[in-house]
Amino acid sequence: MAISIYLSEKYPHKHLLPTDAREKAEVYKWLLFATTALEQPLWRIAKHTNLYPEEKRIPEEVDLARGDFLAIAGVADQHLSTREYVLGSSATVADFVLAYTLDWANEVGLLETFPHLHAYMERMYQRPKAPMRIVEALRQVGAVPS
Repeated sequence: MAISIYLSEKYPHKHLLPTDAREKAEVYKWLLFATTALEQPLWRIAKHTNLYPEEKRIPEEVDLARGDFLAIAGVADQHLSTREYVLGSSATVADFVLAYTLDWANEVGLLETFPHLHAYMERMYQRPKAPMRIVEALRQVGAVPS
């Protein structure tokens, strides 16, 4: 998130961080929401399925983390039910962080019950200069089969 904010401030002509204080606060709110409420359970899932050594993995943690994600993702799904982007009609740095986080959630099967989040993520990846999706990047480095 820090790098994203830094780049948004370094290149103000890209308009990824609003200059209006209220709108900037909204961007910060959604950046923090994505990285604390949504990303944290994803890290727990990753730790207990892939990152920790087998003997340290706790399957119940995966179930708890899934529940945590599902319990809070509805907030973002509802928010994006009437908006193209987090702040309305133009993408900000919050959209890039949120879309990446949702792509990760999609890879572990957590977006099925959130049609607005899924549609939003797809819109973000259809943008002309969108980065590779997570699975594409992993395939490129040979981390997952083609």
